[in-house]
Amino acid sequence: MKLKIKKDEILKGLQRIQGVVDKKNTMPILSNMLLVADGKGIEIIATDLEIGLRGRYAAEVEKPGAVTVSAKKMFEIVRELPEEDIQIRVEEGNWVKIVSGHSQFKLVGLPKEEYPSMPDVAEEGMITMDGVTLRDMIRKTLYAAGENDARYVLNGLYVHLSPAKGGLNIRMVGTDGHRLSMIDRIVEAKHKEESVIVPKKAMSEIRRLLEEDSSQEGFQIGFSKNHALFKRDGLVMVSKLIDGNYPNYQQVLPTQNTMKVAVSKDIFMHAVKRVSILSKEKTNAVKLQLEKNTLLLSTNNPEVGEANEELSIGYTGESISIGFNSRYLMDVLLAMDRETITLELNDSLSPCLVKEEGNDAYKCVVMPMRV
Repeated sequence: MKLKIKKDEILKGLQRIQGVVDKKNTMPILSNMLLVADGKGIEIIATDLEIGLRGRYAAEVEKPGAVTVSAKKMFEIVRELPEEDIQIRVEEGNWVKIVSGHSQFKLVGLPKEEYPSMPDVAEEGMITMDGVTLRDMIRKTLYAAGENDARYVLNGLYVHLSPAKGGLNIRMVGTDGHRLSMIDRIVEAKHKEESVIVPKKAMSEIRRLLEEDSSQEGFQIGFSKNHALFKRDGLVMVSKLIDGNYPNYQQVLPTQNTMKVAVSKDIFMHAVKRVSILSKEKTNAVKLQLEKNTLLLSTNNPEVGEANEELSIGYTGESISIGFNSRYLMDVLLAMDRETITLELNDSLSPCLVKEEGNDAYKCVVMPMRV
């Protein structure tokens, strides 16, 4: 294999795969990437057996071929090379030689046959949607998904597709049992009713790819029995789906809240952030006390001190005192985009429903805690 490629072009491909490459070294080959050169350019492929990412990039290929080499070392080398064309060639024994200007490197490579192949997923029935919409849906729900939760199904986002007036409703839900986030968006597409659970890591990588560019038209998503498929501009990502039954998240959503308060998102968020500085590190507990026209935030940590902050609000309901993990509250507030949010409460032991004012398509729930 022998080729020449622009630094920016190959660096873009190498950056994209860094989050996919397996860093646990369960199989040494998974810390490598597969580089395939043909008459159309090069393909950079990475997989951790759960997620696979394949991208095509422009290159002048003198001699086609393929090799697998350390993804991390290749990225670190290319990142530091001068802004010149980079020559890559595979020598006897699968040694990969990288030359740019007066810099030369040699990396140990392995034959392509040793690299696991990405699964083939049928492309029938794929949905085309705006990448900005998908990116925002992931951003608004991913934080609530589980992280290495023993209930394996919680370590992903639940995606439910259902026909709706005006097209197809896509619902995305994330929960770890302490908080829940749910968003609905209607896209112009036709698809049968279907539900899948996409792993958190896969959704995180998709979000990262979508944040590369603000113009994200024509992003395609599709699902088979065991895999999710994402496509855009010569970029293909395949992820295994999580097998199992997602919990009945609907029963967590409060429907009969008797107390409702509207508050400026920014003012509330900064107040929570300030007060939580003195909260206990293990619980991050902050108490909210609703009184007539007043929201009092407080925390008491005998080892450090105490904090209190009073906000003026338009509230005329009953008094209530309720505690929350401030980190969970902050995650919700950071995902909200509108200036005003509403907190809907029932009592000090019931979940709190947080919404953007005037937007019923996005709902977040935070479970209370004793303080």
